[in-house]
This record gives sequence, structure tokens and C-alpha cells, in this order.
Amino acid sequence: MQWSFKKDSITTIVALLVFVLSLWFLVSQPTLEPQSQEGQAKYVKAENLKQQLYTMVEKFNDRSYENMEVLNAMAGYLHDELALYADEVHYQTYTLNGLLLDEEYEYKNVIATFKGRESCDEELMVVGAHYDTYRGYMGANDNTSAVAGLLELARLLKLHRPQCNTELVAYTLEEPPAFATEKMGSFIHAKRLKEQGVKVRLALVMEVIGSFSDEPNSQHYPIPLMDWYYPTVANYIAVVSNLSNIFSVREVKDVLKKSSDLPVYSINAPSFIEGVDFSDHRNYWKFDYPALMITDTAFYRSNTYHTTKDTPERLDYEKMAKVVEGVFYVVRGDE
Repeated sequence: MQWSFKKDSITTIVALLVFVLSLWFLVSQPTLEPQSQEGQAKYVKAENLKQQLYTMVEKFNDRSYENMEVLNAMAGYLHDELALYADEVHYQTYTLNGLLLDEEYEYKNVIATFKGRESCDEELMVVGAHYDTYRGYMGANDNTSAVAGLLELARLLKLHRPQCNTELVAYTLEEPPAFATEKMGSFIHAKRLKEQGVKVRLALVMEVIGSFSDEPNSQHYPIPLMDWYYPTVANYIAVVSNLSNIFSVREVKDVLKKSSDLPVYSINAPSFIEGVDFSDHRNYWKFDYPALMITDTAFYRSNTYHTTKDTPERLDYEKMAKVVEGVFYVVRGDE
């Protein structure tokens, strides 16, 4: 009787450990890819990112949904900058009313296309970042940092053709009150791809990529005990998606780890975990497209999120360059 009880207890403990380890593996996706020791981006220029970011926040400070003059001016600027490098650039427009406004307005995604070196089974690669800001704040990190990355990526793709046909998309209306509604620019983009029968290889969304710190306890998490595995120092970049995109996350994570010495962590988790679906990647899931977010984790590490403190001098442009370098390697593929 006593031995049977001990045996049952051991079996229960082993089963619990297997469950915990399996859950940890599923969520965190550890890989055997060694971290690169490359301390500087080879292709991406940090000074380009900095210059573009300062230009955009100074010229187009208030890019909230109701400030149509500045929002349209920003779209025009992005169109002209992307046209310097892309095979083709166009606006993807849609009209809204009732967005806390009585009047009807036309909003614009800006899409730049690059022809790939390979057919990739006619699958399209999408890289996106939203260009609107919250409440009229300048939004240096949220999300001008990622838009600057999009422009630098365009410059590089003119020099180094992507593996697959690629769209770089600057989305409108990611911020509230459009967030989590069908009024988001990314929802419009994903929906129209589906309606056109376009196959998407991967949609990769950059969301706040410029805040880093080496201070102890500078990184926080939505769930207790996450810091048992994830760092408490905010010196890494994160790859985030739901449980349907495990293999895509692993592949992107490995490429980012090979591209520089910037640490890379990942999470695959249900959307009810706060932050997992907090950007434009969420809308591609609705149409069964693989999508993920690359982020510095926003408000889990920075107290400037959605405040007047989100200013350019607080960002780390060298680390931003390493993030964009990793994205460039993902899109370029093997040359």
C-alpha cells in the first residue's frame, strides 16, 4: 500500500514536470541557434534611423486619427520616401465615418512593393508598421521607431532583392479608438489580400523597437513567474505571436539571433495574455495568415508609452539598427 502510494505520487510529480516543461517549451520556443557576437549592424545605418525619426516627429508631430492634415502629410512623406527605392508605391484608401467624428474621412495605408528573386510559390512577404500616434503625442518610439525602420529596410531592399515578393506597409489607424476594430489600416490590408486570393508567407509587424535599458529590474511582464525564464533587464528584442505560428516564430527568432549580439526572446501565447495581440499582426490572424510582432515590449519596459515623454533622445539607435538588421535578413533570405 505504501509503495503504491509513493509510486502514484512520483508518477504525478513526473507528469506535472513534463506538463510544465512542455508548456514552457511551447510558450518560450527555446532554440539551439547560438547568439551572434556581431556588435554592430552590417547593413542598417543607425544614423539613418535617427535622422528619419527626428525628421518625422518634427515635421509630423500630431498624427492622431482626427488630425487629418498632418496624417495625410505623413502619408505623402512616406509615399515619396518609399518611391525612392521600391518598384512601385501606392495608397490603399478607405473611407470612414463615426470614428468619434461626425464627418467622413479618407484614410490611407502606404504600400511599397519589391519583386523577389524567387517565386516562393507565389507567396507574399509583408512587413508593416503603423504611422499614426496616440492622442497627438509625437510617438518617437510608438511607432515612429518602426516606421524609420521600414524606410531603412526599403533602402536596403533596393540594393539587395528580397527572396520573395514583398510589401512594406505603413498602416494608418492602429491606435485607439480604431484599435481592435475593423477600422484599423492593417485589417483593411489583410482583408483585401484575402479578397484578392493572395497567399501570405508571413506578415511581420514592427511595433515600438527603440527602448532598451541595462538597469536591473527594468523589464516587467503581464503574468507572475514569467521572470523565471525571461530577463528582468530590458536589453533584448521580443518576437511575439499566438499558438498558431510557432514555426514562424522559431525561424524568425533564429535569424535575428544570427544577425547581431542583441538578445532575442520569444513568446507564443493565447491572445488573452495582455500584449500578445497589441498591434497590427492581430488582423492577419483573422484571415488565417501567419503573422508575428517584433517589439521591445512597450509598456512592459518603458514609462514613456502613450505619454509626452516618448521623445527621440530616449531611444537607442544602435540597438534599433540591430533589430532592423534582423528583419532585413528575414526578408532578404539566403543570397
